[in-house]
Amino acid sequence: MNEKQPLPLDKRWIWASTIGFVFFLLIQVFPITGQLFSTEAGSVIPRSDAERHAIGLANERFGLSADRISDTTVTHMTDSRATGYFSKHGYMDEYEKARSERTPTDVYVVEIYAEGVPGALTISLNMENGKLVAWKHIRSSSGTADPAASEQPGDANADQASAALRYASWFGIAAADWEWTGSYSRESGYEFSSRGESIGESRLWLKVRPPASYTLTASSFPQWQEGAVEYGTELPPSFVAYMKEQEKWAADLSAFGYLLPQVLLFVFAIIYAGTHGRHTSYRRGIFLSLAFFVLYAIFTINIIPGLRAATWDSGIRIGDNLNLTISLVTYAAMALLTYFSAVGGDGLWKSMGLSLWPRWREADYGAKVLRSVKEGYFLAFILLGAQSVILLALEQTLGSFAASDASQSMYNMSIPLLLPLLAWCAGISEELQSRLFGIGLFRSWFVGLARKLKGGKEPSRRTIAVLTTIAIVPPGLLWAIGHVGYAVYPVYTRVIELVLLSFLFGWFMLRFGVITVIFAHVTLDAILMGLQMMFDGLPWDFAGGVFSLIFPALVGIVIWKLHGAVRWKT
Repeated sequence: MNEKQPLPLDKRWIWASTIGFVFFLLIQVFPITGQLFSTEAGSVIPRSDAERHAIGLANERFGLSADRISDTTVTHMTDSRATGYFSKHGYMDEYEKARSERTPTDVYVVEIYAEGVPGALTISLNMENGKLVAWKHIRSSSGTADPAASEQPGDANADQASAALRYASWFGIAAADWEWTGSYSRESGYEFSSRGESIGESRLWLKVRPPASYTLTASSFPQWQEGAVEYGTELPPSFVAYMKEQEKWAADLSAFGYLLPQVLLFVFAIIYAGTHGRHTSYRRGIFLSLAFFVLYAIFTINIIPGLRAATWDSGIRIGDNLNLTISLVTYAAMALLTYFSAVGGDGLWKSMGLSLWPRWREADYGAKVLRSVKEGYFLAFILLGAQSVILLALEQTLGSFAASDASQSMYNMSIPLLLPLLAWCAGISEELQSRLFGIGLFRSWFVGLARKLKGGKEPSRRTIAVLTTIAIVPPGLLWAIGHVGYAVYPVYTRVIELVLLSFLFGWFMLRFGVITVIFAHVTLDAILMGLQMMFDGLPWDFAGGVFSLIFPALVGIVIWKLHGAVRWKT
């Protein structure tokens, strides 16, 4: 068996890294040639301030004193389709100027539970200043209100619509900005259309559902229970149909193109861990698998509001504890897959005569990790440059665009500074599963088939090299399909992007080893997450973003120091 001796980074790699870094800056960081993934640099109030603003509004506008409030939740919600429409057609600047103050697409939704009030009062706040922009009384936990509007007559007239608009004005709605569309339903109330200019083919609407007890002659602040004042964006039917089709594609690909093959990969990982265990150790990957689960558990607890937002977008309201339990069970299964992939993958490569993963007990393990850190940063810049060029090409050729996604939002994290933990979760699990085990599995199959076709003779080095390259494709495709749930459209945008990047990841693993490619993956994600933090507008997140950039290096240094401080018998 040949111990993998990674080749040093020569000037060609350094130049490639520098070029990649420049492309990354020009395409994804600086708004020079445009960027697919843009972030707002405006100031955003933290979740704690949003809760405080909502409690104050509950007292001032809804008559709920703080001592009556028993519980609150704060959730960032976004109109993903509207942001996708504005992004696709280049209307984001126009939206920012015209609508972002009074009718933002992104809001903090604060649920308020109070004594003597059935259900919850949901208050939607402008995320930059905490002002009330919408609200709704939800009587049932299912999320579908049981409105007293059912007691109202089934028809409506202009006078009743005017009364509804007057009701909305009590809560800060400028009545002169809206006109009745003639539409009314018992569930959602009266629908109004904005008198302002439309953005593209989109139309801003307002729906007002006054409670049955409301009268125009009321001199005090009106009753709010069983009422609602909401707004939204009506998009062109063709765009809505397109998004529904894309979302269905993403769901089908995730179910049949990722989950089912992932189950098969799990089975194969267990089988090969058993059949190739003699080439490795069953202690292999235990620490990394446990680290993956613990870090993901911490991250998941940190983003419970994001889990809540995802279920709300699906029209479902379930408890946070159930949401958390389902997620933790899922990540426990992923941790097991990561473990068996580590054992099976290491055993597979060693059975084929290659050792891609040094062990802790090796005398120079710490030095190898430190070298992997340096290599990881250089390779990450190459990957970032390649990703930037690919995304720009897809934007120009396919018209790809990004929408917003509250499920992974920084604003749905209890502690946003914990975002870089996700980089380690992705780097550990995806490189051990897709690269170490996935490529090793298909390489062994392809080379074994070639050997049989040659009557048991060993294929040539060139043939093995070609088959190894081809072996990168199946696990790379599976890895890519696992990312179609991101709000990037068309959904195959990320499939194309990541399949192409999988060749670089696979090449890097074969040339530099597993530890280096893990650090490259973690560093890539940490850089992207760090930049996201720098421009999310939350207090202290700029410093957190800087920390995210150097976090992989700090981890590598700690491992190097720790290994050097402990004497191991070889």
